[in-house]
Amino acid sequence: MADNKVNIGLVIASPVKDGDSPLSEIEKYSGDPKPDIFLFPEDHIYSENLAALQEIAKAKKKWFICGMEDRESGKEKYKHAVVVNPAGEVVGHHRKTSLTYNELSKGFSHGTDLDVVQTPFGAVGVTICYEIHFPEVARSYALQGAQIIFNPIGTGMWNETQLAQWTAAGLCRASENGIFSVGCSHFNEAIPLAYAYAPDGNCLVRTRDANRLVVITLDLAQCSGMFLEHRQPHLYGRLVQ
Repeated sequence: MADNKVNIGLVIASPVKDGDSPLSEIEKYSGDPKPDIFLFPEDHIYSENLAALQEIAKAKKKWFICGMEDRESGKEKYKHAVVVNPAGEVVGHHRKTSLTYNELSKGFSHGTDLDVVQTPFGAVGVTICYEIHFPEVARSYALQGAQIIFNPIGTGMWNETQLAQWTAAGLCRASENGIFSVGCSHFNEAIPLAYAYAPDGNCLVRTRDANRLVVITLDLAQCSGMFLEHRQPHLYGRLVQ
């Protein structure tokens, strides 16, 4: 990172967590030297693969944000996102707070915290997949000083309406908080997606094509706290009812 700029690698990854080489996409794309931090989709690995991910981060000397799923029986199950630093240390761990009907039916539990992760490129927040649709999640991160919201998405978009809604949510989370919003999905039978929006709502990338790495540069000097400074919290009590 230099001059408030950070390079983000958004990976539209093939889903491989059930395969013989669950870390293959991470190994493949993390060889690119340009990104400072790589984002991989929701549920990209199982929790038993975390130690291997840490070893890759240490070997590549890169940051990773990666979706991770529990599958151990007899224990509470969560949808996770882990933040791993270039020393291979887990420095951030977010559990998905808002779950879909399908996830609830499968026995997943709600996460209970919305805490930013401190990094050399500023504070960041993670909204796992569906969480991007809840403005309160991103706003909570912004109030803690987050400059980037990362949105690891599971599958791609199932139809054009969902694609339009999702990217509109990403744009709004960026522009209403004066921060960056970035996300990427898996590449499968749905419409694959990688997006990035600037604090002024400008679209930096919105791609719906192939299994690939999308590299973008964010200038964190563009972040603005104007919309946070002018809030009137005493009027917002209904939001927590």
